[in-house]
Formats: sequence, C-alpha cells, structure tokens
Amino acid sequence: MNAAIALDSGWEIAAGASDALAWAPVREFGTVGASLGVELDTPNGRYDAQDWWYRCRFPASAPNGTDRQRLRFDGLAGIAEVWLNDEPILHARNMFTTEVVDVTGRLRPDNELRLCFRSLDAELAARKPRPRWKTALVDAQNLRWVRTTLLGRIPGWTPPVHPVGVWKPVWLETVSPGGIASIDLQCDAAAGVGRVRLRATLTAGSDVAEARLRVGERTHALALDGDTLSADLTLPGVALWWPHTHGAPALHDCAIELRQGTQWTAIDRGRIGFRQVEVRRDDGLVQFHVNGTPVFCRGACWTTDDFLRLHGDPAQLRRTLTLARDGGLNMLRIGGTMTYESDAFYALCDELGILVWQDFMFANMDYPVADDAFRAGIEREADQQLGRLQAHPCIAAYCGGSEVEQQAAMLGLPAEQWSNDFFGETLPARCASRHAGVPYFRSSPCEGALPFHVGTGISHYYGVGAYRRPISDVKHAGVKFTTECLGFSHVPEPETIELLAGQPTIAPHHPLWKQRQPRDNGAGWDFEDIRDHYLRELTGLDPIALRSTDIARYLALSRAVTGEVLKRVFAEWRAPGSVCGGGLVWFLKDLWPGAGWGLIDSTGRPKAAYWALKRAWAPRSVLITDGGLDGLQLQLHNEGGTAFAGSVEIALYQDGQVRTAGGRLDVMLAANQGIALQADALIGHFADTAYAYRFGPPQHDVAVARLKDAAGDTLAEDFHFPHGLNLPPQRAGTLTAQAQRQSDGSVLVTLEAAALIQSLQVECAGYAVDDLHFHLAPQSRRTLRFRPLEAAPRKFKAHLGALNLRELVTVRAD
Repeated sequence: MNAAIALDSGWEIAAGASDALAWAPVREFGTVGASLGVELDTPNGRYDAQDWWYRCRFPASAPNGTDRQRLRFDGLAGIAEVWLNDEPILHARNMFTTEVVDVTGRLRPDNELRLCFRSLDAELAARKPRPRWKTALVDAQNLRWVRTTLLGRIPGWTPPVHPVGVWKPVWLETVSPGGIASIDLQCDAAAGVGRVRLRATLTAGSDVAEARLRVGERTHALALDGDTLSADLTLPGVALWWPHTHGAPALHDCAIELRQGTQWTAIDRGRIGFRQVEVRRDDGLVQFHVNGTPVFCRGACWTTDDFLRLHGDPAQLRRTLTLARDGGLNMLRIGGTMTYESDAFYALCDELGILVWQDFMFANMDYPVADDAFRAGIEREADQQLGRLQAHPCIAAYCGGSEVEQQAAMLGLPAEQWSNDFFGETLPARCASRHAGVPYFRSSPCEGALPFHVGTGISHYYGVGAYRRPISDVKHAGVKFTTECLGFSHVPEPETIELLAGQPTIAPHHPLWKQRQPRDNGAGWDFEDIRDHYLRELTGLDPIALRSTDIARYLALSRAVTGEVLKRVFAEWRAPGSVCGGGLVWFLKDLWPGAGWGLIDSTGRPKAAYWALKRAWAPRSVLITDGGLDGLQLQLHNEGGTAFAGSVEIALYQDGQVRTAGGRLDVMLAANQGIALQADALIGHFADTAYAYRFGPPQHDVAVARLKDAAGDTLAEDFHFPHGLNLPPQRAGTLTAQAQRQSDGSVLVTLEAAALIQSLQVECAGYAVDDLHFHLAPQSRRTLRFRPLEAAPRKFKAHLGALNLRELVTVRAD
C-alpha cells in the first residue's frame, strides 16, 4: 500500500544564474507569483525571462523490506530540472503531466531537493521549423513546442503574470507490495442500468489472494489472474447521475478491497456515478442527451479560480461552483487556453450535478505533432488526464482543443491543413479506450463548410457581441451548439470597482480601467466598445455623452444592458422548436478585478449578468420573446422528472403602473417539456404587445409574464421593454422597504412597489443578498434575505436603488 508525505514547507526561491542566487523564503509554496506574493498587475510578472530556482530540505527514513520510495511531482510549469542531493533525477517539459522518480536507496536522513525552471524566453528564441500558419493569439509562435498554459501569455485578456514554477503538490511516497500499480475504472449506464468495467494491475511482489469491488452497499467479486484484476458488471436498479437541472446527481462510494492472508485492505476510489451521455444529430441538431433525456446545456467557460496559483483551494472552489449551480448553470467548458483542473474541481462537479466539456490543452496553433518527442509527450499527457478523469460522471465531452481548425481556416489554408491525425485519429481512439461512451470533437469549433460557420456543428457564436449583430440575429443564425459565446465587458458591482479604484465609480477612460478591458490582440476596439454599442441599441442613449455627464448612471445602465442582452439570447435559444442545443458564455469568472468577460468577478461576487441568466436558466421558467407581427411569445419550461400544473399570466403596463391589458391561462407541462404560447391568445384582443404595428403611440412600456404554481405562488417572472430600457423615473415613495433581523443573523427585507421598479440595485457592506438586478412589477411585494459575511457590521444598513428611481431608499435593522 502507498503512503505519501507532502513536501509543502521549508521552501526557498531564487532567480537568475546558479552561481549568484539570493535565496528567500516562499510566501506560499506554488508558482513563482504565488511564492513571491505578487499582485496581478505587477510590472515584473514576466517570469519567462530568467531561470527560477526552488529548494527545500526534508528528512527521510530507510524503507522497510521490499518497500520502494519515490518522489512525485504533480505539476511543474515550465522546463524543469530536478536534483536530489546534487544528483540530477528529472528533466520535465510538460506542465500537464505528473512525473514520478524512484529514489529508493538515494535518500538520506536529511535531504535537499532543488528545482530549476529554465527561462522560457531562451527556449522560445531557439530556431525551430516554421509552422504552417501563425496565430495572433500569442506573441511567440514557438509556444506551440512547449506544453504550458497560455494563461498569462495572451495579450489583451489575461493578467501579465507568467505561470512558472511548482503549480501542484510535491510528494514523498512509500510504495509497499499489495497495492494497485495502475487502474482503468469506467462507469456508465445503458437503458437505465449502471455498468462498471474494471482492469487493474497489482504492484510487483503482491500476494493478494482475493479481491472485490464495493459500490455503495453492493460487493462484487473481481477476477484475479496473476497480477491483474478485472470485472465487467451491471448494476440494475442503481440510482443514476443527472445534471442538477434534470434530476439528482447520485454518487456511490467505491473501493477495491484486497485480501492478503486473512487481512482485508480497502483502497478508496472516491465516489462514482452512472449516466449515459450521447450527442444526437437528428435533423442537423447537436443535442446532448443524458440517460435518454434531452438536456439544453447552458453555462460558461471556466478560467481558473485563482490566477496566481492556477487552482483554487477546495473551499474556494466549492463557493464558486455552488454559485454556478445555483445560477442555473449545468455545463462548464474547460477550454484549450486554460489548464486541466484539479481533482477537487471534478469531484465537486460530480457532487453538484454540473456537466464538464473538457478540451485538451491545445489552442490556435499549428502543433508539431509529427515530431517524435513532442508526439510522445502529448500522447502521455492525454493518457494521464484520461486516467484520472474516467471515473467522473460529470465529463460530458472531450475536445481536441480550442480554435485550432478555426485559426487555420481563417488564414485561408485549404481544408486538408486545418487539422492533423493526432486530433482526428489518435485522441479520439484514446478517449474511446480510456473513457468509452463520451462524445469527442476534433476542435472547438468545427464541422461547418468553414469551421467557424455557426449553423453547422459546434460553433463559437459572437454575432451578438463582438460582431455587433442585432439581437434578432439569433432567430435566423441557426446556432446548433455554441461552446463559446456572448463575450461582453460586464461591469462589476460598486464594491469591486472600489477595490480597483478606491471609490465605487471610475471614469471609463481611466488607464487602469482601460487596461483591464478585454480585447482581441490587434483589434482596434475593446469589449467596452461592444457593450456601448448595445447600450445605444437598448436605451437610445449616446454612451459617450452619458458617461461624460453621469458616470454612475452609465455604469448602472451598462450592468443592466449586458444582462438584458444575454437573457434575450438564451430566451430564443431555449424556446421550444429552437434548433439550438446549448450555449456556454465566454467566462464564468474574471481573472482580476475589472469589467471582464466573467459573469462572476474575481472576488467571487456575481455581476448583473449572472442574475439575469439565473432567471433565464431556471429549470422552471417563463421567458418572453419578440415574435414581431405575431406579438410577444411566452416560452414555458419545466425541466426535471415531475409534471407541473399551474398558470401563466401576462400584463401590460403604461407609465410603469397603469395596467392596459392582460390575461391568464391554466397550463399543464409534462416532465422535461417546454411549450410556447402567444400573449395575444391570453389577452384575447389586439394590444400590439410587441409594438410592431405602431398604430399610434404605444399603449404600454413594459410587459410582465408570470408562471405560478397550483397554489398561486409566483415561481418565475420575465419582463419585456418594447421601447428600450431607458424609462422615465418614478416618483419618490414608489418603493418602500422594511427590515427584520432573524435568529440566524440574517436580515429579511420586504419590498413593496407601487409602480414598476427597474433593475433593483443594492449597496450593503458586510452582507450578501440572495437576488439582485431584478425588476419589481407594479403593486407587487418581494422579500430578500441578506446573509452576514465574516466582517459584517453589528448594525444592518442597505441602500436600495433602481434605474428608474431618482433617490436611494435606505433600510436599517439592529
């Protein structure tokens, strides 16, 4: 059996040539940036420019009998050389592989471990064969030869801090006979029945007499043939794993139990799950089905929970992923510009019911797969990653990488040069062998006449967004499945702006603000320009004039605009009859404070777009779409395993308070059913709900749809503003609020609206609120819960505002 000691203390770091090192204690063992404790905007973050050294001392005792000792390096970012007691033991060039060195007989009672990460700039300066194409994503084309993340090396949207050094733990392991040397454990389901395939090899010298596999409360005998264990099992009646939007993500404890003599030893394999995942292409669709049920996939592209460390600690990961789950997200994509995530990340996605689209770490470049050494390294990388991911039910798709085919095609190369045999043959074969039944895609995007065409296969859709198409573009673009879409500069909350600027507002021309605006390398615009385009479209205001005279209102409207755009797009994609099977927004979380692409800022605080999508992504929801001359359409959704009986209502209001028309209908939705209704059918007479006919002045400025359960309680609402978001302000007293302290320390705030309240905003130091940036219908009531944070003040005070309120409403509680 194996025992491991983490070598995570006593480390020192130094930079430069080996004969002139000035050692200093690391602040936190990890990458150079983490070890030095730098800020993300440090001007000295180009750690690729020189060599970096680590060293530590550690004790060791001699092994017992036939035990072996080894050093395991879970992740070395860069071109690494390692010495043990001045003896060279390792040269590594791939940050995505685990390196293991047998050091039996080479350890002393007191040992020194020394690591050097050689200058990547020096490596990139070496002459290499020319690629077939060049990419503008990175400055150094020779990065294609180095297996490292592109984070920190992409001008325009990542902090300028190079991820170099030790980014995963270092271990001293003792390996005893009778353990598991290698394991292939795959779980899935077919026709509702769980299946397990196990192939394992015992360590040398094992004297195992009997073995069994325990799954939950069930125990199954394993075949033992020499040093090989095997089983092919079916588990009828086992609870299946579902994405959380469609069911419970059931998991089962798993262990391999070995008998040596009369002693049984259990080797924990964590928790496993059983599900069937497939992609169906009926009528050209790209539709994920889980356990035979179609799933509309919605979510975002994962970055990293901590840029300096490249992975968040488990508690921080849980907070971020729980926030994602609670926001209605059911899929995350780990793109090829990022890193493979930690074991804790995938285990949490298993637990929370979040599907994972997993790219291999390739992006945009012409990788030298014909080079024997490079090819051997990436094949080993793929095998290692598949070996650790294969037992996770959250894995829904594997993909060769990000925009490799797109980059070649956009530069005019012929189709036969868009890809290669590694992505087209080797990787899919390895995936099929090590994780059978999981769909594979060569590249994201791919499959069209040109791989970046959005109407075929998987796409990256930025028609609404970077290409400034009208929101109506989504009605006819024919997007089938977009693994990357809707990149917007989302303005964070005032508290996060204050971290950046020292005050809750910042001038948009401020150098620090502009520095952190995401942009494509070489483009003459940034994504704030894109947001401003849609601000003009949705409000009729000139963003330049607005921010010149009223920065606070400009920022408030900017928050509302991107949330409104994303909500409208997903309402179209989720509509019954839509050809779209899913969409993943470009970035769940910002890499650093600012108006980045993330739905969540780098501190973990949701932005307005998060709250808008939480309502658009809810399993039970009502969403309004604009049907033009056919008026407004109401899209009703009931995901999950149970039927729904209730009612839907529509109401039209003029001046934010005068009801001009409305209607109601009882509805029954089966499990996992969506239906579309015409608002005109509920109202029963012509009301020009979409203001498409324009016979005279408009008779309403907001439409409100509600989905109610059988008891009459509102489950979901949606609002439509036919004339834009810039509504005239309401009079004082339109919104009232009362606060009451609860026994658990939280505060309930009850809101009452005499007229429409548009995009409620809250400023409340020391508390987190359970909803934000929602609208309140006229003559409605809503209760919010504020939960205290670690540094919550003794007395509660919140300031409530809205786009159509001139003054803040202040509410207090002792």
